[in-house]
Amino acid sequence: MLLENETSLSKKLKTHPRQLGIPYTQWGRNLIAACPFHAPEENSMFFYDSLGYWRYRCLQCGSEGNLIEFVMRNRFNGLDEKEARLQAYDFFGAQETKAPDELQNEHPWIKEMGGEKSKVLELFVSYCHWAAYKSKSLSDFLESRGWSIAQAQLYGLGYYSGDFEPFVSYCALSGIERHQISCHLDNLEASCEARVTIPARNAKGIIHAVYGRSLEANPSEPYISYASGPLDIPFNMQSRNEHPIIVEGFFDTLTADLAGISGVVSTIYQEFNKSHLYKLKACGAESITVVLRRTKNRKEQAFLIQSYLKLATSLNLKFKSILLPEGQNLDELLREKGADYFIDLLQNTQEDTIHTHRRSVMLQDIKENFDVSMFCSPDTPVGYSLTQFSKLSMALDGVQPGLFFVSSQPMSLSSIFLINLALDLVITNTELKVIYINLKKPRRIIFDQIISLLTGESILEVRKQSECEEANQKRLEATKKLLHFVKENRLEIWEDHLSFENIEMLQTLKEMLKESPDLILIIDGIDQLRVSNRSEIFDIHERRSTVLLDIYKSLDIPVFLGGNHQVNTPSLLESNPYIKDSEANYRIEAKEDELFLTVDSKNLAKKIYHGTIQLDSTSLLMKES
Repeated sequence: MLLENETSLSKKLKTHPRQLGIPYTQWGRNLIAACPFHAPEENSMFFYDSLGYWRYRCLQCGSEGNLIEFVMRNRFNGLDEKEARLQAYDFFGAQETKAPDELQNEHPWIKEMGGEKSKVLELFVSYCHWAAYKSKSLSDFLESRGWSIAQAQLYGLGYYSGDFEPFVSYCALSGIERHQISCHLDNLEASCEARVTIPARNAKGIIHAVYGRSLEANPSEPYISYASGPLDIPFNMQSRNEHPIIVEGFFDTLTADLAGISGVVSTIYQEFNKSHLYKLKACGAESITVVLRRTKNRKEQAFLIQSYLKLATSLNLKFKSILLPEGQNLDELLREKGADYFIDLLQNTQEDTIHTHRRSVMLQDIKENFDVSMFCSPDTPVGYSLTQFSKLSMALDGVQPGLFFVSSQPMSLSSIFLINLALDLVITNTELKVIYINLKKPRRIIFDQIISLLTGESILEVRKQSECEEANQKRLEATKKLLHFVKENRLEIWEDHLSFENIEMLQTLKEMLKESPDLILIIDGIDQLRVSNRSEIFDIHERRSTVLLDIYKSLDIPVFLGGNHQVNTPSLLESNPYIKDSEANYRIEAKEDELFLTVDSKNLAKKIYHGTIQLDSTSLLMKES
């Protein structure tokens, strides 16, 4: 364990590797040199200040300690320990020749900036730093990410078991009471989960927060902060950083620094904002580079980069943006391709302006569009397949993103078609999630309709127990299947609500799209949708149509709308405010005891499908003839 008096002396004497008189080079925010204690083939000794004062560690022979111990071992190895330590103090120009024992009563935080909070956080980091040596779970976690304990402790990473009491006892030795810990580490007792700890320092080197990263593979809460404090201080801040590289994650920053790439800072998974920029500019930033993981929603990401570009331009900072390969973060990229690859990528990326960014996004979109097209073989449908409507699926080349209006004569047939379509999509496409919104009926009616379709019984029969045990068993199996769809996050059924507004719905759908990239929205009863925004559009029908068009444009997913549609001429589909922006119109018509489904494409300006539909009179199950 680190001794508090040695920590104090190291800070008091202002030790620095440059005083050692050995050749070293800058490596990230650390220094690297040849190890004098063995014969390495390459530089392996790191000098680092992650605990607030300089220490050394050789990643090959394991030699480590503070700079006083380095001088003792390197220059005064022939003397006994007490004499060697006094000679080392003298080497660093100590004005006092007090023995270490005389300085034990001197608190390490007396002349330290940051006050009591900084003192408590420093003790917590030291405690976790020591505990890291003893934790196998931390060792296994770091190994799974390509790290060793020795590498992690170059950056002050530690381990907190979630047990509060041992740390309280540790602090008592330094005169820190329990209420002081609870005051400054106010989230410590709230989390009983074991985590890797990561100290965050400001540009002056003072700890302002300690973060905890879960050791689980897919945690519900990956990161927490043990101490409440500002979240707008970029992680790994340095006092002189003219060209900071901004990433999202902690390990992205640490791996880059370990690879010798200077100036990489993290937003700690917070939204990048002007406050971050102000702090970076105060540390000398002249340009910034934002490194982002590629998301599925390219359009939204392009808008996000444009907003970052405007922020940088407003503060007269040059700007670059780098999108990493899909599915990769900077940590993984550096381990797979090395630091030189990323440095070349950084140097070859042109500076962004509003014009050049639009052009580069367009070029990238064209290339991605071509790659996606060439990836799909001729015998594979582009969109989602259908089983009950296989001929329709073939004519459409699968259900693809678009805004589609479904109407019928009589009106009730469109609702029956949409519930059949939702069930067909969920059963046929195991990776797909369907959100079905019925604005006319309560949700329990939709449950009964789905059970009816799955069992082949009428909706009246499935509402009560049958005298036939076989029928009851069929309803049980159908109910289990419906529960399975919901548990697997593949089907959601929403009801109408007084506060059901388009902005709220759009935000909810955006969040769901992040979790489920394969998403289809079906809304039945569009003539009853409540819309409270876009008040500048006076016509209520046009306003509703515009809102749903906004949803489709924002999400780029298949959106089916069912509603009332009046036709003056039976042979033609009339263009009214509901469907003027849809890409295709679906119409179901009953003629002479037969049902016909017609699909007219506005993009192609022609009819692309016309088929006969069978309707089971009992269960209302629809399928092609």
